[in-house]
Amino acid sequence: MIQGLFGIIDKMRIEVFPTKEYVEPPKKTIFVQLNPEKYSMKHTVEFCENQALGSSGTDLRFNRIEGEEVSFEFFFDSSGIVPPGKIKEGKGEDTLLDLVGDIANTLKPAIVNPFAEVETVEKEVGEFKNLLMGYDGETHQTAYLKLLWGGYSLSCRLKSMDIEYTLFRKDGRPIRAKVRCVFKGTIDYKLMVAKENKNSPDLTHERTFKMNDTLALMSETIYLNNTFYIDVAKNNKLLSFRHLSTGQKIKFPPIK
Repeated sequence: MIQGLFGIIDKMRIEVFPTKEYVEPPKKTIFVQLNPEKYSMKHTVEFCENQALGSSGTDLRFNRIEGEEVSFEFFFDSSGIVPPGKIKEGKGEDTLLDLVGDIANTLKPAIVNPFAEVETVEKEVGEFKNLLMGYDGETHQTAYLKLLWGGYSLSCRLKSMDIEYTLFRKDGRPIRAKVRCVFKGTIDYKLMVAKENKNSPDLTHERTFKMNDTLALMSETIYLNNTFYIDVAKNNKLLSFRHLSTGQKIKFPPIK
């Protein structure tokens, strides 16, 4: 309510977790200095390419769907034109004191002392880099992250980081930087197994025969091939694949 009245924008935040389960509270929460102007998402399907001898075409067979990749550009500026970003311990929820400080920064005119030495952004960028891609000697892993912005949420790891410095002091030290990060979505193994497609032909399936079903059609649905229905009939010790009773249980073994 207060944020809406004073035009304060919800800042994008990055939560840094110690383990891949994301069940413990985050170690740190990064509130970015300025929300990104845009972000891009990449989804990739990987195929196995088979080509018969003497043919000009390629048979693409599905292999897997890669994790989602998303790219953000983060802005760092120490000139005093914009309020600084924040890094908090734990989940880092905004308190009433934080809101008061944000309101003061919103109402305060951007006045910079021209005679004061401007701080560099090297420390802020370095801390940001260490939190996102620093190596943990105990877990032997880089950080597990969660991106949160509005309704967007992604559990991920940092894949790459490009840092571009664009404004400098007289001594050559940077006071402005643009950091482009590519994050790759990750998922805990147990959750991944739970979400896997249970219609995989490499698994055993049990189906209930319904009216208007045929063994050939059911085999084609599971195996994407209707030539396995005789093998299914033999596996279920059926005397005939044409005469099945409604409600009968049929097992479809994995393809070997």
